[in-house]
Amino acid sequence: MLGFRKFLNTMPGSMNPRFDLAKVPLCLLIGCSTVFGYILADPIISLRTIFTGFGIFILATGAATLNSWQEYRLDGQFERTKNRPLPKGLLTSQQAKKQGLLLLFVGMVILFAVIKTTLPLLVAGCAVIFYNGIYTPLKRLTVLAIVPGALCGALPPYIGWLGGGGAAFSYTAALILALFILWQVPHYWLVLLSFKEDYERSPLPSLLKQFRETSLKRFLVTWVSALVFVMLLFLTLPVPLGCCFQLLIIVNGCQLLVVFCYGLAIRKNSNYRFLFIMLNIGLFLHMLMLAAGRALS
Repeated sequence: MLGFRKFLNTMPGSMNPRFDLAKVPLCLLIGCSTVFGYILADPIISLRTIFTGFGIFILATGAATLNSWQEYRLDGQFERTKNRPLPKGLLTSQQAKKQGLLLLFVGMVILFAVIKTTLPLLVAGCAVIFYNGIYTPLKRLTVLAIVPGALCGALPPYIGWLGGGGAAFSYTAALILALFILWQVPHYWLVLLSFKEDYERSPLPSLLKQFRETSLKRFLVTWVSALVFVMLLFLTLPVPLGCCFQLLIIVNGCQLLVVFCYGLAIRKNSNYRFLFIMLNIGLFLHMLMLAAGRALS
């Protein structure tokens, strides 16, 4: 990541702030999750597989840019976000708005050219509406904004599944949605706990204002346990994965649960940043092993 940032700093003009505005690393994970969903439906990796993931990646950068534009005044009030391009004045709000709309347009054009059925395109449009039109304004009003927020994060792999020819209502589709919904919540809570002073001072509704930190830790252990359970349920899919990949999936899920139980229930001073990294690595490895097992079987 440091090498990537050094590379960006050598690029001309305002390219680095524009990358930061679009939250490129997060959107790369979103694009990878789309490819993951596609491979579960169609294990033959083709240009269509790659471009479906790329289209969602570009669409996600557009939605993320618009989110940055929608929240730049609020971002300026947080230590965590005050150095983002808009609060710092590296870009204007008009530049951000134009970039967001352009990326959304390009992303939809790519998906329209690659995906041959209507449903994945409709779901992609709904994901943007949910994220920018519902979740972003709603989180100023209620902690329940995390519900549409979690759904937004679960839709990219579902779009990949649909794009690969998967059935809209199926056991696999349900597992994909459950996996990413269950991952989104601890992902957000760990950000909350990592920057708790920020969120305690902020005008935003926050679980930290309603529950003690110890209660949130218990919620996290319960939620991650449910996440690991769903990860293991992928072993029941009616597709060949190979014994090696099945074992790796089990080990990955178990180590994630052990790390969280120790880090939250046993260790006195929890390292939330470390747990945040481990949660994301655990999800990425799960996607990688499932996709590899499916493609190589």
